[in-house]
Amino acid sequence: MHDVSPVTIRGSSDLDVSAQDRAKTTYRARLRQEENMILRWAQLWRMITLSATGKTLFPYARYIRALDLGDLEELLGDSKFKDRVSNMFFDGELDACKVETTGFRKNQMRLDAISTSNTLGDVITASTPMLEELSGKLQNGALLRWIPRLPRLRLLNLWDGGALVAAGPLLRQNCHEFKTLSLWGWDHPEADAKFADFLNEINPQTLESLEVFSNIAIRAESLLALSCHRDSLTELKLGHVNSTAMLSLNLLAGCTNLTTLLLTDGTNRSVDLKNDHNDVFLETIEWLRSCKKLRSVTIRDIRGGQHLMTPVLLENDIHLVTLELKGYVMADAQDFHHALANQPSLQELQLQGDTDEAGDGVAVLVESLCKLNNLTDLRLQDISDYFTDEVIGRLARSLPKLEGWWTSGWGVTDAIWRDVARLNSLKRLDMAALSRFTTNGILEFILGLGPGNKGLVLAVMMADVDCDLTEEEQGMIRETIAAQVDGRFEFQLQRDPDVSDGLEADQKVIAAHKCYAMTATTALTAQDTQGVSDIHHIPPTFVSKQIDMCIDDIGVDIVKIGMLASAETVMVATSGSQLLPNSAITNLRQHLLPLTTILTPNIPEAKLLLTNAGISFPAIDSITEIIHMASLLQRLSPKHVLIKGGHIPFNSELHPAQNPDERKLVIDVLHSGHGKDVIVFKTQFSESGNTHGTGCSLASAIASNLALGCEVGPAVEKACRYVERGIRTAVDLGRGSGPINHFHALEVTDGDGVGSSLRMEVWRG
Repeated sequence: MHDVSPVTIRGSSDLDVSAQDRAKTTYRARLRQEENMILRWAQLWRMITLSATGKTLFPYARYIRALDLGDLEELLGDSKFKDRVSNMFFDGELDACKVETTGFRKNQMRLDAISTSNTLGDVITASTPMLEELSGKLQNGALLRWIPRLPRLRLLNLWDGGALVAAGPLLRQNCHEFKTLSLWGWDHPEADAKFADFLNEINPQTLESLEVFSNIAIRAESLLALSCHRDSLTELKLGHVNSTAMLSLNLLAGCTNLTTLLLTDGTNRSVDLKNDHNDVFLETIEWLRSCKKLRSVTIRDIRGGQHLMTPVLLENDIHLVTLELKGYVMADAQDFHHALANQPSLQELQLQGDTDEAGDGVAVLVESLCKLNNLTDLRLQDISDYFTDEVIGRLARSLPKLEGWWTSGWGVTDAIWRDVARLNSLKRLDMAALSRFTTNGILEFILGLGPGNKGLVLAVMMADVDCDLTEEEQGMIRETIAAQVDGRFEFQLQRDPDVSDGLEADQKVIAAHKCYAMTATTALTAQDTQGVSDIHHIPPTFVSKQIDMCIDDIGVDIVKIGMLASAETVMVATSGSQLLPNSAITNLRQHLLPLTTILTPNIPEAKLLLTNAGISFPAIDSITEIIHMASLLQRLSPKHVLIKGGHIPFNSELHPAQNPDERKLVIDVLHSGHGKDVIVFKTQFSESGNTHGTGCSLASAIASNLALGCEVGPAVEKACRYVERGIRTAVDLGRGSGPINHFHALEVTDGDGVGSSLRMEVWRG
């Protein structure tokens, strides 16, 4: 239902407008558009729910075939689902479906989106006899109530496998069409046994597809239980194969009707079957070779994955169409690369592994690739780092059906364009090679494109810095490719890893403090020392997966939030670029700040937050105004506020400097609440231009000190000293604001070995 709805916004691009369109639309107009979208989204779900109770003219619920309660949960959890939208949705009899829980503040209640979506699910499923697909975060017991109502159910997509407990017999009795199961996780010590019970309890030889996305304890019992469906199972995707499961893969010996297989190590600690458990390795290979119907195989980050695949590729009765192998060592893969040539049926091939600088490994790989002339999509990562003009040209001549091609390379020039232009069906070319293309060379290639290349995306992602294209040249190329084939051109210089942006600075700082950093990337920025030119948002569902993997595996002591892209805590960069879309500040203020231990805004960010909250603040003329600004921010519910004063240096009279010569001090203020002491940090102003990433560095240093057991005051003091030394010992890089020196000492100490001007003052609260 949600996938075909014209008003649902979950996973759609309805709200993804271009930067040009955003520039034409005022903030208030965009806010109204988003609120109206939420309103229409809510009206859809209200209408569906009411139709299940017979309160609408047309019984919409009776015709629903796919119901995604995750979409409903996302609606209920949206920050704009409040006031008139919430009142409209729960008006009348739906008010009884509202489930609330204690909020972040005392005596405050908030909507429990999961429980409420399940309560509404109770209502909806009572009148959906044609329902075939059910998705969402189902609470324990929900399926037991709903299954008897859903005789046509054939697919379950569950966030937590715990919902399956005791559901097997009911599915067996009521849902004879059930055949597809997807699980996002099942973190329970008895998950393996309980899942095995479920597989044994449903109708035998009926399950056709099983997909496990992340954390689920599938081990020997579950894998053995799959033999109950050995004849029916055609698709098996195990996205979190741990060492125990790897040692049990041979128990799948009976499941030989597979057409699709995916194995991913979610722990990066999988065992090496070939070298350490050769008996299991041989039995697993025998199983794979027996799967004669295999058409699609994906092996990601499985140690020795190339050794598992080599016998499969050599099996003459197996004709693969799609193959992906990620995380292998090229130097130990010559047999695998040779065997690739035995699969001319391949249409899609993705390979990623540690490269081999020596020529032999590359030569063997290229020789086999050239024989796969049915390939339509080829993606080579890392293993192609030493591809030359000659290699890329040869591949282009040998693979005439290519539609998509992603490759790296070394010293690639305009010499490739003549051969690449022969690819009459090419729709996307991602050139992640260190390249030295010219404007004329690229234009000549584009002008040779034909009708089969319509819509081509040409991405040059690692151009040599000496071969930069001016904005005018890039504009000319974009206009030409748009006119020639209605295509698009993307360009990016080789990224210098020493130009630290937030995420890179965070990791260096945390490592310098002898802590371990785990990251969830929310946005990619195109930036250099001179500023931020573009931002690419990572899908929220993928961000969530990154976070879950970190927390479930290693665990965390401190969470430091930097750039969130749709609700960034980094709002204004050192360079002055505003990274935060205005529409996201409210979300940050309402949902993140009440959970925050310490908020570390610079002065422009502090002003943005206060303006968004409708709180007026005085102009800064002394330390007193900064303290007052910090106290105002305290009203927004963070436990501590550290205002960073680097944007407004002070003179020796403790007033804002009026000219560059007056800049003597940087003032930072730590405010910990009404009635508590305020700590003022004074640091000598540094003329250094190397301040890129200072905000992220300071916040990560504070987070590291807190993780090491410091109280907030000492944690901030140590962090300020660390950043000051980093600025004072930095070397000049780039043409703008260069990075600080994150590793100015092998050991982070409190002493003045590198020298520090920091002085602290306590202002009584």
